[in-house]
Amino acid sequence: MTTALELTRLGYSCTILEATSSAGGRNRTIRAGDIVNETDSSQTCMFDFDDDLYFNAGPARIAHHHEFLLGYCREFGVALEVFTNDNRAALMHSANSHGGQPIVSRRVHADTRGNIARLLSMAVNQSALDAELTAADKINIIAMLRNFGDLDGSLNYTGSARGGFPGQEDVGSRQRGERVNPLALQDLITETFWQQRQGFAHGLEQQPTMLQPVGGMDRIARAFETRVINDLVADAQVTEIRKTANGVRIVYNRLGAPTQLDADYCICTIPATVLRNIVNDFSALHRAEIANFNYAAAGKIAFQSRRFWEQDHNIYGGISWTTQDITQIWYPNNGLGQTSGILVGAYIFGGSAGVNFAGQTPQQRINGALAQGSNLHPEINGQAARGISIAWPKIPFQLGAWGTSNPATLLTPDENIFFAGEHLSILQGWQEGAILSAYHAIDLIVARDSA
Repeated sequence: MTTALELTRLGYSCTILEATSSAGGRNRTIRAGDIVNETDSSQTCMFDFDDDLYFNAGPARIAHHHEFLLGYCREFGVALEVFTNDNRAALMHSANSHGGQPIVSRRVHADTRGNIARLLSMAVNQSALDAELTAADKINIIAMLRNFGDLDGSLNYTGSARGGFPGQEDVGSRQRGERVNPLALQDLITETFWQQRQGFAHGLEQQPTMLQPVGGMDRIARAFETRVINDLVADAQVTEIRKTANGVRIVYNRLGAPTQLDADYCICTIPATVLRNIVNDFSALHRAEIANFNYAAAGKIAFQSRRFWEQDHNIYGGISWTTQDITQIWYPNNGLGQTSGILVGAYIFGGSAGVNFAGQTPQQRINGALAQGSNLHPEINGQAARGISIAWPKIPFQLGAWGTSNPATLLTPDENIFFAGEHLSILQGWQEGAILSAYHAIDLIVARDSA
């Protein structure tokens, strides 16, 4: 849709062939009554009808520096709100640490910083870094470390108010003058899972501020769709992509009727997992890259639930992590304080866990997510219900979540056929990447026509 919108603005005439009844692809928000069809199953969403009860099954957050996507939101009037990506009140759970009990994230962060600061200040005072630091540097870095790790006057770390107070994860505690006992240094340095999760929000694509559209991510897709609706042919399933003497020919079925479309250029955004099964006469190099292009086997599951995370644990938005297959639990950033909300009970990025998730029936996914989620939140078994899942490797016309291979040949045109999509960008898996890829294809066409 980005390609058609911008090319039309440049004076080109475009036709969008959309395989489904509505545009957006993996930009998909599921609400009450919606149907999720996979290659071997079908589910109906049983959420209550409520504007705040929705599930972003595909992309669910936008980085603050994704300037082109945010620019379209501004142009189209798509309202945005804050997406809490990193919540220190959320949980970290490793089956191999702390007796398998979850730890409130702020404790891990505070105690890691405190111990690092204590050890480094010790090294500075023992002159271990004299080759690197002047006398003035040593004074300054000690002051910095005291603040960084919340060390006491003797440069010891005995815990910090940053880690919270006893019972804070449960509503009603009044022990605010006490500190929780710090986690042992050996636990912090031997549990690699805790170490890895602490770096999550420091990645450029995950840094605050993160954003989401008010009312669901598909607000963006619908806004795009209204601006290209006159050029869009829905329910058009492409069956052939051919080269002609003067351009390209696309053959597609719509409502059972085969149709032929001739054009000067084709910009193909079909995922490689689907494209490899469409009849074509691409070059050998293009075919080879399409045939070998890999996609993440990601999946999600969501439940409608009483907001026990807010009411019982003071968790408002954010993400909890676990070493179990479900990987993440997401708490809603909208409808705060209401009675019920949509809890994402699993977000699995791929790998063997993603393959296993895709191989399960919808009911098996529900059972597994509830069983694993109860290790973080015992309430989930009695409160979360009406589960609905999506395994992107089994979604027709997608067959994968996002591209993971490094593109090369597909970045170049095959005569008058050009390729675009998030899988062909530096930001694979992000909507901004899809937009950047569209711009790349547009630039190639305009350069050719200007030559």
